[in-house]
Amino acid sequence: MESLSIASILFFLTFALYSLLVVFILTWVYHDAESRGIMGWVVVIPTFMTGTIFGTVLWLVFRPSLKPDPVLVRSRER
Repeated sequence: MESLSIASILFFLTFALYSLLVVFILTWVYHDAESRGIMGWVVVIPTFMTGTIFGTVLWLVFRPSLKPDPVLVRSRER
């Protein structure tokens, strides 16, 4: 059995770090889109297909503004 070389270990670690970064970015984009009233998958798929970093920058430029949550006010009954 061959022993693992430094190059193969570095390749694996680089691939693992990149994969974790992609998952983190796509998760953030999904939750950001959902908080802005857009279905998350509608944004995540094009973000992934255009290259994660480029797609994320496009989302940051063209995303709609965040709508504040309505504040519920109870009326006082006497």
